[in-house]
Amino acid sequence: MNSKLKPILYGLSVFAIYTILILILRYFSHFKPDDAEILGVFSKNDILLGALVAVVLTFSHERKKKLK
Repeated sequence: MNSKLKPILYGLSVFAIYTILILILRYFSHFKPDDAEILGVFSKNDILLGALVAVVLTFSHERKKKLK
């Protein structure tokens, strides 16, 4: 697999896991934010936070791989 594609796939998988966890938590807690714009469940802040988490974890993962 292309070495440039691996970090992108890692980041997308982190983002997908984050959104699935948020979806599960919102479903079981019956909480929907007032400003839910995306699919009626996610707000823009949720998506931005998920993207930030994905970038930070991907960057950390890549640095850890280079240290080995």
